[in-house]
Amino acid sequence: MILYCTRHQVNFVKDMKRLLRLFLLSLTFASLNLYAESVKGLYEAEVVTNSNLQVDKHAAFRQALTMVLNRVLTGNDIFQDETVQAVLDDAALYVSEYQYSLTEANAKGSKNSRLMRISFDEVLLDDVFRHASVGFWNEIRPKTLVWLILDEDGEQHFFNPGWHLDVDAAMAIASRKKGLPLLYPIYDLKEKQRLSINDVLTPYSNHLLEISRRYDVVSILAGKMVYDNECWRAEWAHYFNSKIEQWVSQCGLLKDVAGNGMQGVYDSLAKYYSVKARISQIGSVVLKVSNIRTMIQLSEVVEYLNSLARVKTVTRLGVESGYYIFRVFYQGSRKILNNTLAKDLVFRTEGFSRQHAVSVKYKFISKQN
Repeated sequence: MILYCTRHQVNFVKDMKRLLRLFLLSLTFASLNLYAESVKGLYEAEVVTNSNLQVDKHAAFRQALTMVLNRVLTGNDIFQDETVQAVLDDAALYVSEYQYSLTEANAKGSKNSRLMRISFDEVLLDDVFRHASVGFWNEIRPKTLVWLILDEDGEQHFFNPGWHLDVDAAMAIASRKKGLPLLYPIYDLKEKQRLSINDVLTPYSNHLLEISRRYDVVSILAGKMVYDNECWRAEWAHYFNSKIEQWVSQCGLLKDVAGNGMQGVYDSLAKYYSVKARISQIGSVVLKVSNIRTMIQLSEVVEYLNSLARVKTVTRLGVESGYYIFRVFYQGSRKILNNTLAKDLVFRTEGFSRQHAVSVKYKFISKQN
């Protein structure tokens, strides 16, 4: 049984500009339709939380969002990026819905631990990362045809999802973690007669590629998973875009070896399909604004911030000691943003906040004053 806890999030930038971005993005990937699919659940994750206390809940939000970003962002050291760090710091703001299981989680820890399923605001995350320095990969993704050989106790045979349930489960979990749709060959009589194990294991196998043409895919993974001395290891070869990338999974647990295989495919495909902004890096700042006394004035502030050319996203964080707090993502230099705010005379600087080096306090200059 599931207990639903829907969180209504205030989002100030749901306008036609976002819909246009998503539409243009769909056009970018229109050519993928024949051999791709729209991956469901990219912005959802399941984690175990120790309790329903606020501190554990927010820790679960951050952990789940980290899992989501791992399957939609690309690049080196993505979690060192300033925008990524800022989004993770405010993970709760991007939650659209979360659910607790009423049964105890199957994990070591507190008897109050529960499985928690968390969904995040896809549009808001898309809006933030569309202009960030990291790469961003949407839900339209090519299917990967998987030719897999299993070596158990020295005997090699083709992987069959219906027979090798443990391997099938590990591959399914690993592919979901990276948001990769997989396709397995049907192994009909025609394939059994024409394809050998050696064809799969031979690098640059033209015969394997020829057999694979019937599946109408652009991404092909050939692998050999070996179970030996109570551990698994693997060799992988990914055929894509007229190139082949090879890597090895060291001896470890089955889930880790499968995960390493999917990570290699993700890295290869994401370099080709992800979108990276061709603009200067996005920064973020927390604005603490006082003298907002009515909902009309609050709307004026939000409308003003969203109207600034360099501002990409405005998210309300809450109210503290008479200050409305906003997280603002902006393009380019912080100095230019500061100069714009000073020139427009909508805010008056009150000085930098002692609590956070990247927070600044302003007083709203109401038109009614």
